Amino acid sequence: MFGTFDFNQNRKSEIFKLNGLLAPLELVELDKEGSHQTLWSYSPQDGSIIVDVKFSDLNQDKIPELIVAQRDADQNDWLSLFEWNGKGFTKNKEKIITGAEVSDKSRPANLASFANIFSVSLSTPTRSAAVFSLSLQEGVPVKSDTHRHAEPLTSNGYGPVYVGIFTVDGEGYTALLSPEGNILKVSVFSLSDMTQTVESDILVMNGARVILGPDIQAFDENKDGQQELLIPFATGEIYALGLTASGLTFTESTLSRLGLFGLKPAAGEVEINNSILARVESGLYASPLGLDQSTFNDSLLMLVSDTLMLGDTLDLFVLPDSSVTFYSFQWESTPPAGMRFNPSAFTVEWVPKRDHLGIVDISYALNVRLKEELMSGQDRFGDTHHIHPVLQAYDSSMVVLIGDTIKPPEPFVLIPPRFHRISVSTKDINEADRFTFDGETPFSTTSINMNGVISIGVAANLSWIKHDKSGAFNFKSSAEKPDAIITLSLIHDLSNNIFYASLSPSADSLAQSFDPGGWDKRLSGFSEYFFEGFPVNMALDSIVGNGVSMLSSQEQMSGSLSITSPLYAQNHSMNISYYGGRPHSIRGDISVRENGSHKTVTEIDFESSFLPLSITAALTPVSRDTLVFHADSIPDTLKAGVDFRSFYAPATMLEKIIPSEPSTPIVVPDSISRLSPESLPDNKR
Repeated sequence: MFGTFDFNQNRKSEIFKLNGLLAPLELVELDKEGSHQTLWSYSPQDGSIIVDVKFSDLNQDKIPELIVAQRDADQNDWLSLFEWNGKGFTKNKEKIITGAEVSDKSRPANLASFANIFSVSLSTPTRSAAVFSLSLQEGVPVKSDTHRHAEPLTSNGYGPVYVGIFTVDGEGYTALLSPEGNILKVSVFSLSDMTQTVESDILVMNGARVILGPDIQAFDENKDGQQELLIPFATGEIYALGLTASGLTFTESTLSRLGLFGLKPAAGEVEINNSILARVESGLYASPLGLDQSTFNDSLLMLVSDTLMLGDTLDLFVLPDSSVTFYSFQWESTPPAGMRFNPSAFTVEWVPKRDHLGIVDISYALNVRLKEELMSGQDRFGDTHHIHPVLQAYDSSMVVLIGDTIKPPEPFVLIPPRFHRISVSTKDINEADRFTFDGETPFSTTSINMNGVISIGVAANLSWIKHDKSGAFNFKSSAEKPDAIITLSLIHDLSNNIFYASLSPSADSLAQSFDPGGWDKRLSGFSEYFFEGFPVNMALDSIVGNGVSMLSSQEQMSGSLSITSPLYAQNHSMNISYYGGRPHSIRGDISVRENGSHKTVTEIDFESSFLPLSITAALTPVSRDTLVFHADSIPDTLKAGVDFRSFYAPATMLEKIIPSEPSTPIVVPDSISRLSPESLPDNKR
């Protein structure tokens, strides 16, 4: 999204949408109520992809022209110029020749500009930055003063490169950026002397992944008169790259994780408007001309759970659907005395007694069988084959009040449990091997042998990690470290719902992305997925059971892994079947931000090789009730104030209901209407 503008001079703001659902490029006008109306759209006729757009007044008529960078177009025609015609934009018929050799195939990743000076990142045929000036003379675009900059640090690498322009002490600089795994290679050179590299360095990205090239921009964040280069990531972070006398600085911006960038193609009007207002509040935009900020008020949602009174009976059916095949049930927290799971009826049954007055935490994990897969391997007797069940996990965590029929309880809010799990199942782990755990209190581990298939895993209750903190763990094999290791990295940013996976070292540097919500609106709750180093034959497809497939194969598998994380009112799970070496360690980090949202980073080391065969993702509903009563019975460590805001389950207080007769139970409604997360501003979800 780019904005805001007023090309038609009607005192209504306009924005450009890049790669939305309607068209690759769209000019949209906003009325006073925030409704959108499309004024103009453009789709390349040659099937090329628009990677970035910039705006500059090239003919000094005080109306900016639209400059479009495209990929997979003709090798000497990747840059186009559009002029405002009063109602929309007209493409200039004169081609802008880039000056590339005939044998070159330029693949720009993004475009940067400062006045009439432009810089473009060229990932192929060379990993370099091109800088040129652009003007419009008597209707003819003139491109001149073209220079290329390459530096060994960034030229030797893999994946796309990006550029950005910023100024320090009145001098213009271009930064060439090469993200590779968890590091960012940076080369900065002056626009006045491109032959000299001013600074180059290797910076650590701390789990940030997937640079949003079109959103890279200059910004004076600390108001000291010197610009920094804002680098937004799809995982929600925004880093500020600065240039000082002592070298480069690379710090996380105060604008980070505010939902300013990274809108999905299917983003609606409310989500776009909230993003515009957030950019205005952050100082990135001037106030939009036609947008009334008072029409977008913060809202708060009420989530309610039932209350058990003395004399009531709990009879809770746990299967999500009576048609699924039950596989296993496991308590996640110690149940109160007398509570039991009935495997024949698939119910949790309990009659509370006076000793149970107050709050009771009920947490359990349920697995249902989806299908079976053949897992092959070898032992000292020869080939082995084992039927391995493919399971789907359901979590349920609730806090139940046991109320007295005589004394009405006082309301209080309790933060709900939220579980994050990683597990690997394979026959390649030796029974004599022992995995040792190095971690903190919120984490727990499992190691199970089922008919020769050993499963190792780590789980954590994210609610136990305090805000603005993080927790780390390492579950490592006692066997000697292999000579050759391949690492699978999995990052899930739960606030932006971005899932990133990469393999290192990578056999293929191709970056692939999938957006199920943009592909099918019924899948809007799924993450936006980014993969690096994975097989090139990946493709998005839906599967039975409200899931998606991104890779499928009939090849023999040697193991499978799963990762499950909590979203708003459901769990996201991904299952990967693979053929490869034995797992050596599972390590990771979970960080909790100030707004209560989480980001999980997981790395799994495999010996010698790891080839993904199938990848599926699914969403499962989960109960996370947040309203409890009887404040005196709540430990101080679990108490939250009445202004409690939970990223996953925003809550507000209920008024106390006093029964007319002491023996009359308190009536709690069976259901309360819920406001969808999409209707909330980004920074309130």
